[in-house]
Amino acid sequence: MKLFTRYNRINLPIILGIFILSGIGCYLWINHLLIADFDDSLGEQAQKIALYTHKNGNFPKPGLMDDWIITYQPNNRIVRPYYETTERYDPDDKDSSKYRTLYYTYNKDGHYYLITISKSLEALEGLSRSVAMITMITLLSVIIVTLLLSHFVLRKLWRPFYHTLNLLRDYKPGSPKTVSLSETGTEEFNFMNTRITDMIRNTEKEYAILKEFTENASHEMQTPISIIRTKLDMIVQGENLSEQQSLAMESTYQSLRRLTNLGQSLLLLSKIENNQFNSMILIDLEDKVKDKIIQLEDFWQEKQITVNFKYEAARIKANPDLIDILLNNVLSNASRHNIKKGIIDINLKQHELIVSNTGSEEPIDPERIFTRFYKQQQHSTNNGLGLAIIKQICDHSQIKINYQFIDHQHRFSFIWSI
Repeated sequence: MKLFTRYNRINLPIILGIFILSGIGCYLWINHLLIADFDDSLGEQAQKIALYTHKNGNFPKPGLMDDWIITYQPNNRIVRPYYETTERYDPDDKDSSKYRTLYYTYNKDGHYYLITISKSLEALEGLSRSVAMITMITLLSVIIVTLLLSHFVLRKLWRPFYHTLNLLRDYKPGSPKTVSLSETGTEEFNFMNTRITDMIRNTEKEYAILKEFTENASHEMQTPISIIRTKLDMIVQGENLSEQQSLAMESTYQSLRRLTNLGQSLLLLSKIENNQFNSMILIDLEDKVKDKIIQLEDFWQEKQITVNFKYEAARIKANPDLIDILLNNVLSNASRHNIKKGIIDINLKQHELIVSNTGSEEPIDPERIFTRFYKQQQHSTNNGLGLAIIKQICDHSQIKINYQFIDHQHRFSFIWSI
């Protein structure tokens, strides 16, 4: 989830909540103020009635007076003045309307009268709704403008951060493309870019040292290995070797072969990382796969492995040497790690190659499958670099590789685009 999306998901509910609560509160407060003002006008009308009665000795004529509904009723007890919102039926409009009514007791010539003064709230309700609506529209406008400003302002403020992310997304140690992080106008981003630049510099140094060590070690191993192989050949050609000595020589040859393969694998990885396979041509994969099947046919017959090959025309733009190594490693792994009378399924499509094989009933750890020197079985005689080489070739050739364990088969799929 992107930062802006997450920010909006947190910010929008809060703003909407504030908007709703503010609107309700504003409406209630405005309505309260208008009702209070209305009650004051009812009190003023009561004072006018008292003045009129005191001056004329009689109550004003009851009934409708300038939108005021006034009634007088004899009452035996004193009622404390109070206000109440009531509904009255209007026979003219044939509808009920809300009224605000003041109830109080008046003493006239020693007799108590309950006086009610009512006035319609229709105008007040319209005014209250209008004021509340204007307030809500104003609040909504302010919120929308604030969100738009925040969106554009935040996007501009975070632009250096996303620029750094885009550069880091394509960064790879040893890559000829350098990461250049420029100064920004924000102290926090400057600090982040400085730390990232230092980390990249240290990573490049350590990577260069490791790469140089791997190259030198792989190269320097070849000379002593050749000398050891020559000396062993001379000893084997000699006579009078005992059975124990012959077994020891065979074990030594196997160890020497593993050491030779290790040196060649490390040297190949180093060459790939150093971009020494830059030539790219359009390759007919159908012919390549068929050649590999012919080369491994004898081995499959000896191990009684059934091979199912489905194919259609497929081409890929890549380095031919790397593709040859890739196919050789994939099919060799499917053969070596298979079981007797096992199965290998090869399915070549226009932009995908799928190789499935029987073997171990346990899936390979997906987190470590392409890690160098990782072995599913620690006693295995392989050097643990085969799948690492495959992954390195796929990364170099922009091929997407995926591993799955389906229907008791280990399945490797390779997807590319021309």
